[in-house]
Amino acid sequence: MTTKRNPAEGILRRTVLKASAATAGALALSGTAAGDEHDDEDDETDEEVEVDEPDGFEVEILQEHASFTDDVAATFEVTYDDADESIVVDLEDASTVILAEATWEADAESGWHRHPGMSIVRMIEGEIEHTMEDDCVPRTYSAGDAWIDPGHVHKADSEEGAVAHVTFLGIPDGEPATEWVEPVEC
Repeated sequence: MTTKRNPAEGILRRTVLKASAATAGALALSGTAAGDEHDDEDDETDEEVEVDEPDGFEVEILQEHASFTDDVAATFEVTYDDADESIVVDLEDASTVILAEATWEADAESGWHRHPGMSIVRMIEGEIEHTMEDDCVPRTYSAGDAWIDPGHVHKADSEEGAVAHVTFLGIPDGEPATEWVEPVEC
């Protein structure tokens, strides 16, 4: 997957590196990485990374990874009403799909996170405020709205509670659909 957005290219690369470090750190701490042997001498270079935590927000996977029977690639161009430039999401391999339901309780915070692919979101109930790290602009989506999540670092919070159906595309088989990352200063 490649994403293009001229003003924020440096931010995106930094964020992906931070997310990768957070994931690697979490695997190392949990001891679940295959073939990973921890050496105490390496502790000097290990840096503990604190990722954001959801509060009152849950994503239930309704259908695990499914693969299209044919090769599938996809390109989406998203231009927000309040933005000067588009975000282009180019999924060279969009061959997997995951279906999920996201639920926000009242005063819920999703925590800062990203998806290794992209997603199409359909709001079913309530209202959320979606903010991406790229521009820190809060955008509101309500029941009946649909929107594209390009896979950039973002958060989605709700004051009143909400429900959305989510179709994740291009999530590598065996990987989680969501990765929590360090909190972002907006």
